[in-house]
Amino acid sequence: MPIYLDHNAGAPVRAEAAAAVSRLLADMGGNPSSVHRSGQRSRRMLEVARAQVAAIVGAEPRQIVFTSGGTESNNLAIFGAITAASRRRKIVSSQIEHSSILAPIAELERRGFDTVRVAPDADGRVDPGRVLAMLDSETALVTLGLANSEVGTIQDLAPLASMCGAAGALLHIDAAQAVGRIPVEVAALGCDLLTLSGHKLGAHSGIGALYVRDFGRLAPIVFGGPHESGMRAGTPNLLGAVSFGAAAKAAMDAMAAESVRIGSLAASLLARIREAIPGLRLNGPMVGRLPNTLNLAFPGVLGESMLIALDLEGVEVSMGSACAAGAVEPSHVLRAMGRSVADARSSLRISLGWNNTAQEIEAVAALIPEVWRRVAAAEPLSEAGAR
Repeated sequence: MPIYLDHNAGAPVRAEAAAAVSRLLADMGGNPSSVHRSGQRSRRMLEVARAQVAAIVGAEPRQIVFTSGGTESNNLAIFGAITAASRRRKIVSSQIEHSSILAPIAELERRGFDTVRVAPDADGRVDPGRVLAMLDSETALVTLGLANSEVGTIQDLAPLASMCGAAGALLHIDAAQAVGRIPVEVAALGCDLLTLSGHKLGAHSGIGALYVRDFGRLAPIVFGGPHESGMRAGTPNLLGAVSFGAAAKAAMDAMAAESVRIGSLAASLLARIREAIPGLRLNGPMVGRLPNTLNLAFPGVLGESMLIALDLEGVEVSMGSACAAGAVEPSHVLRAMGRSVADARSSLRISLGWNNTAQEIEAVAALIPEVWRRVAAAEPLSEAGAR
């Protein structure tokens, strides 16, 4: 069996989520919007799942809108907020956001909106003061990630809420990577909108949610019916919601112990391979990072070559970079953090999760240096690759 170390891309389905879906399939009801008994039985299942998802971020169940995933949640937050704001035409974000934030912002920019992307520091931190300095009477929305998907840096976003409110702007937080890994409370963050993703927690893929504090300040982007408090038309994905709810409950119940265990495994792995690979560099901070995430620059090799070599050995990681026009491009996050093209192209993301064991990490800690030495000897990073 492969050793899966790509949880930031998507976690394996938790046993609790699989069991919940199996029970639902064995007793499949009707459409949750129908008034007959089968429909109402399905409706109760949907609302139990909504309450379970709400609980993991300290929200009220009525404030949770189910979507198809984090990408749709981010699109609903951004386009919905801009549409509802009507006359305001400015959006503030950062240079290191997920593509599901950056792409909608780029589309709004194409339509003539004013967009600001704040640069991070060398550890991937976005200074709240620099964000607040961008606020004015034209600002409709501030949209930022709570924890970066590539390097794991946790942002200090709570100071933004009161100033955004005072300026009349909405604060949207993409918490897809953070929820279930660190405590996330919407009240403490003071945000207006917050994105969640089911498959990051161990639910089946294709389900997400958006926390909405005030429905009067968000416009729907999908039309056709009154589903999800009028925010998302269409028959709800009951299977996905039930899976999400079960995974959210399991993640919340295990979070304290799981965070310590996974953080200890990640720290041990980092120490072992740092000792064995001279010049290995951690991208991101030592403190203030998701406990499961290691983004590492391997000296003298291409990350793509390392990824392939590790995959052949049964270890699954990622580069944290995008594929554009058939060519692997350097990570926009690492480049915004000031890393060179060569460092960005030599980096891999290792992200641990609920199903990883100490035995797996011990094996990986021994294997990675061996693979690095083999790749470095066979295919050293060329000067061309550094440009």
